[in-house]
Amino acid sequence: MRNHRTITTLAGLGLVMGMAIAAAQPAPSRVGARNDLTTMAREPFKVFDNVYFVGQGEVASYVITTSAGHILIDTMWDLPGYTEYLLNNIRKVGLRPGDIKYVLILQGHRDHYMGAVALKDILNVEFGAAEEDWTMIEADLGEYAPPRGMVIEEGASLRLGDLTIHFEITPGHTPGTTSMRFPVYDNGVRHEAYFHGGTALRSEDPAIIREFITDLERIKRIPEIDVQIVNHYDIHPAGAPDLFQRAELLANRQPGEPHPWVRPDEIQRLMDELIADARERLEAATQN
Repeated sequence: MRNHRTITTLAGLGLVMGMAIAAAQPAPSRVGARNDLTTMAREPFKVFDNVYFVGQGEVASYVITTSAGHILIDTMWDLPGYTEYLLNNIRKVGLRPGDIKYVLILQGHRDHYMGAVALKDILNVEFGAAEEDWTMIEADLGEYAPPRGMVIEEGASLRLGDLTIHFEITPGHTPGTTSMRFPVYDNGVRHEAYFHGGTALRSEDPAIIREFITDLERIKRIPEIDVQIVNHYDIHPAGAPDLFQRAELLANRQPGEPHPWVRPDEIQRLMDELIADARERLEAATQN
């Protein structure tokens, strides 16, 4: 009986250890309509002199180039083929993955950070995210999470070569959603871009909704912003072209025609629509 108990105990211990090991591994993402590369693969393209789209049909990833190396924004999914897809897209636009110095994750949702699981073993880079979203990423990935490098804070900036990015923490989509302001260039002509890390409000907390509205109203008042960079193809005001429709306009642009991303009036309209939606949700949240 003693031997039987010992064997049973050891077997139970082995089962617990196996469960612990399994629990430490991140649950794999599932293939769905938003991430199936058989339908979502897209050709990468140059957006501005220093900004390249290297994402897929639903979620964007970008490379921002500088005189001292490049910055990758968001890493997409961890599904089979995604790492090769992303690296090949970077190469297709004439850039070297090895020249990437930073990988910035703007929100703690899987479609923006799961690719980092593989990239951390391939690229010699520093990963950056806001504290609150680092917490989300590490809770999901455990030991497989990318190593904490930069912890992005409100009002911080990153300078690499000839580029400076200014950061803002704009919660509402995730607790640490990060937004950025930085210059972009169209045939050498400078424009000021705003990249909101998460325009879809995902909270019913009145305090968070109010902060979300305040951020949007502040963005509206930034006078020099004339370009909106988006991380999902369908972020645009009603009636305006989506990301890939803009890409087609850019590809067919004739000399003298404006850049299809340089539309400051659409930024104002998008902010107005987001504010109106958030106010409706705030009213509903405070009535419950």
